[in-house]
Amino acid sequence: MADQEQQGNPVWGYNGKTGVYSQMPAKGVMMSNGQIKYDPFPYNSINDRIIRFGGFEHVTLPADLKFEAYQTEVRKNITIHKLFCTQEQDEQGPDLVLLRYGAGAFVEMHEHMGYEMIFVLNGDYIENGETHLAGSLILRAPGTFHTVASKNGCELLASRYMKVKQRPDLFNEFKSGNEDVVPLE
Repeated sequence: MADQEQQGNPVWGYNGKTGVYSQMPAKGVMMSNGQIKYDPFPYNSINDRIIRFGGFEHVTLPADLKFEAYQTEVRKNITIHKLFCTQEQDEQGPDLVLLRYGAGAFVEMHEHMGYEMIFVLNGDYIENGETHLAGSLILRAPGTFHTVASKNGCELLASRYMKVKQRPDLFNEFKSGNEDVVPLE
């Protein structure tokens, strides 16, 4: 499939509308770093929602919560406190967690196979270049692709209904260091 993608055929991914893997309406171009860039990139699903609530400007977490490093190979400067996690019993199982993003935190490009809910408790949460502040509720449907970051740090309440699929094959225009990456002719 990689040879077909390099020649400009559509990317395959999870379609939140049909619930199956299918072709997505984007053409791929091989970049000089070996990743594929799609234009337009199918970042969001048709079922994604963002709701902004007021009154959450000063939410703080209890000081006695224990946070630990979280998937350091794909998540930079992020710690986690698990409220519940069933993935020891079922690898694809749901979870509900508190996430703490330090200043400059970054998560590599990934695809959601199930629903994800993020509630920004404080700070700045940046998803595909769009900043969400305290009080933002972000619901991502299956088929959503994104990379996330925080410039100054943030704390989130997050739940996934199924694990994500890492997508190192996809060009990430939001990742620092990709400024000089160009299409191969």
